[in-house]
Amino acid sequence: MADDSTDSLFGFILFILFLAFLGYAAGGVSSSSSTAGTTGGTSPSLPLLAGSAVPSCTGTLTLKQDESSDTATPPALNLKVYVDPNDPGRKCATATKAPGELVRVKVTLAYTADKTQMVSDEATTDTDLTASVQVNDTDDFCVSAVGELIGTGIKVTIPKVVEQCTTVPVTRPVPGLPARSDDKEDEEGY
Repeated sequence: MADDSTDSLFGFILFILFLAFLGYAAGGVSSSSSTAGTTGGTSPSLPLLAGSAVPSCTGTLTLKQDESSDTATPPALNLKVYVDPNDPGRKCATATKAPGELVRVKVTLAYTADKTQMVSDEATTDTDLTASVQVNDTDDFCVSAVGELIGTGIKVTIPKVVEQCTTVPVTRPVPGLPARSDDKEDEEGY
């Protein structure tokens, strides 16, 4: 029969092994910048979304999609998305509100698979009718656009700017579990 000191030692060893297992599991789900996007068991990651507010969508950009809110006639908000045919990674979005709307307009472009990476522009005053934003180097990745009238609940969404695009899962699989493959598009606003 074992004594109390042996039982305590055995319990302590089990506790240490449990903590070691937790540390191993936590280390397996975190992603470091040195392994993200490589083929060593990690999922490819999206490149950093680079972009900025622009006065308008100009240059070689051509209209790709045009959506309007159907809350009023004429529409209260229009969202237009432009793509550069010579550089498919360059996309631009403009949200335009109807004259007389006494709220600010906002436009956002973001990766469809990772909406934490977004570029937005908001009109500085209630009298500004448009806001425009441009992103670069998105290549074949799915990008979503949202235009909104701040404080009204009126939003216009284009879930995928280009129909043929690639959604990349941004999570790293836990060792021992099958890799997550999520190609389902989230079609809601931000």
